[in-house]
Amino acid sequence: MKELRPLLAALLSLVFAGLGHLVVQQYGRAVLFILPAAFFWKLADYYPQMMLANVILFIVSAVDAFSLGKRGIGIL
Repeated sequence: MKELRPLLAALLSLVFAGLGHLVVQQYGRAVLFILPAAFFWKLADYYPQMMLANVILFIVSAVDAFSLGKRGIGIL
């Protein structure tokens, strides 16, 4: 299961930024990704470019969560 943890973390972060960080028990980083993602999600109704910002945030979150799960060191 330990070798699947980084992949699960990355996939969950693609669903919503920060969820993968909860899997690798990095709760502070999870909050740092979840709060802006929720803010961008709310603003996307008014500003369509916020959806692009959210997609970019989800990808960065997924790579960071995978890196934390695999190496123990994130990209940020």
